Amino acid sequence: MLFLAHAWNGRTGSHARDRGNTLNRPAFLPCAALLAAVLLLSGCTSATPQPAPAREPTTPPASKLEGEPVDYSGFRLVMSTSPPSVLDPATGVTTPLPGAPAGDRVNEVLRVGKFPVVLSASRCGPSCLEPAEVLVYGDPKDQPWKLGKARSVAPSADESGVWLIRDDGDDLCRLQFVSLLGAERDRGRPASCTTAVRQEVPKGLLITVNSGTASAEDVLIDPATGRAVHQFPRVLAVTKERMLLAELTKFSVLDLRNDQRMPVDRPVADGTPGMVVPSRDGYKVAVLFGDPAWAGTATQTADVWVLALDTLTWTRAPAMPIATELKRVAIEWTETGDLVIATDVVANWRLDRPGWTVVKTPLPAERNQRVVAVAQG
Repeated sequence: MLFLAHAWNGRTGSHARDRGNTLNRPAFLPCAALLAAVLLLSGCTSATPQPAPAREPTTPPASKLEGEPVDYSGFRLVMSTSPPSVLDPATGVTTPLPGAPAGDRVNEVLRVGKFPVVLSASRCGPSCLEPAEVLVYGDPKDQPWKLGKARSVAPSADESGVWLIRDDGDDLCRLQFVSLLGAERDRGRPASCTTAVRQEVPKGLLITVNSGTASAEDVLIDPATGRAVHQFPRVLAVTKERMLLAELTKFSVLDLRNDQRMPVDRPVADGTPGMVVPSRDGYKVAVLFGDPAWAGTATQTADVWVLALDTLTWTRAPAMPIATELKRVAIEWTETGDLVIATDVVANWRLDRPGWTVVKTPLPAERNQRVVAVAQG
């Protein structure tokens, strides 16, 4: 059975139906319970005391990102403001993108190769959005190519186009490939309107079935046939060769070349993985761990780590964590391999350097967590 049709019928198979029933419930016999109690008591009388747990930090993290101040960044940031805009960190000037729809709209940006793509959706209610206008910018100073409307957009593996979930009438949708210049490969194939496309790689197209619901599943499919290649509860990121997976208490990395799966410890005990952005060469992944209640307080903190996918080693970004509103933090990679963070300032960092270079420029107050770095031009 084709997976897209399977998803369209509102089912994700026995894996979803069995969720929550996979843990074995141990049954203890009375003698086993007695033995356990004896062992527990003998352990309590051991002569070697257990080390005390580490104390929680009492000093809140810094609220400002510190680094070497510079006047030139070498990149611009396309930002999810309303209307969408491009920020030049060197000058602090924010310019609306030409050709983007005006008015009360929800905007999002993503990157396809070197090009920023804007999704601009009008509201159909307090928590309802119409399908978004899809705009491709060859240069943020020029008028965009318009690809029509879509519910979801994902870059193709060769970065020549995008995969779209389009409305097809009567509450039906279809999956379709469209080039960045607007050429449609064909009419596509039926798909669920609750499916979100995320990223195509040589091994397949990553989608989320039942997106935005408790029963969401991440599936790597063959877009030509709709058949599932891999299926997991949560895929954090995918690159050409590897996939980063969220487990119950750890991460794991799946090598798509040989299907080998390796466990990876989380670098911090606190914080939930939020934004996960692969580097442009596909060898690293930046993960933003967000803690909405640091040490039980109302302070929100962001903690950025970089995972090397070949060695499975973590590197903590300098000056982390920082106290900041999580909805105002964005991370991105430049063409030259710098990690960019936008918080109260714009800063970039290379892993072979000790700290951030910081451009203290004002950022738009109303923005979401998505930015795209483009060359200065």
